[in-house]
Amino acid sequence: MIDREQNLRLGDARKLSQMMQGESVPSSGLSKQMAEELLSEDLIWQQVYGSRRKFKLRDANALSIYLAQRYGIQVSLDEWIKVMESGETVSRARQVEVTSRSKAKSTRSFTGFLVKSYQPIETSLYGEPLLINPPQGLSLFIEDFTHFRLADDVTVVGIENGENFQHIEQMRHLFKNIKVLFVSRYPQSSDLRTWLRAISNPYLHFGDFDLAGIHIFLTEFFTHLGLKARFFIPSDIETRLQTGNTLLYNLQYERFKEMKVIDERLKPLVAMIHRYRRIYEQEGYLQNR
Repeated sequence: MIDREQNLRLGDARKLSQMMQGESVPSSGLSKQMAEELLSEDLIWQQVYGSRRKFKLRDANALSIYLAQRYGIQVSLDEWIKVMESGETVSRARQVEVTSRSKAKSTRSFTGFLVKSYQPIETSLYGEPLLINPPQGLSLFIEDFTHFRLADDVTVVGIENGENFQHIEQMRHLFKNIKVLFVSRYPQSSDLRTWLRAISNPYLHFGDFDLAGIHIFLTEFFTHLGLKARFFIPSDIETRLQTGNTLLYNLQYERFKEMKVIDERLKPLVAMIHRYRRIYEQEGYLQNR
């Protein structure tokens, strides 16, 4: 049988399968390691009912991509569970087929990242012109990002949330005066950051307006890109924070209360979040939502 040490645990996989069907699971249902891993990646969030806490999945597609990248799962999670539960009754070849690991070792199933736009964006691939202009409902996956370049007047906008990335046309009002190419942070890897370091275009990070989102920006982007990277702060964010989510602020506070805000431009936003003791999720900026 496949050595499952350091692999995805079956117990965790079963709970994740339930969550992908829209269910909430008790916080005790996931292993501590898995819960911390998914919370840190902002793939799940906690619901609080008195003394009880449950986990809820943010985006099933993002989780599928993450499981492929982190654990090498090459099929649906339910099929992976079925094969792994079969144990010795299934050939080793079949077990290896559904996971990219024949040993307990992390591997990359593919490289690259997703891009999307609601207006024609001039780019080049291998030095040849490439116009990025997918129809609504489609995005492009850039595999060989080392040869992918943008026109000088394009700003790269990184989107944290899957729903926002799927509906970029509902965010035109936020980026009226600039040409933007939207990129997704998932599949979770360093590929996007590596590409951003290699190009001269500015990077604008559009995440949730909370302590966890700011932490992601500071640790994964600002520390590597410097002032070329900027956290997107809409002009009306203070008004929105005043009616934001107190529960999520409280859930994040203990973990991030001592966070060092190394980007001076973010200190007013962090102070604002603490002053109102609320956060605001980026989905709220989707028009017609």
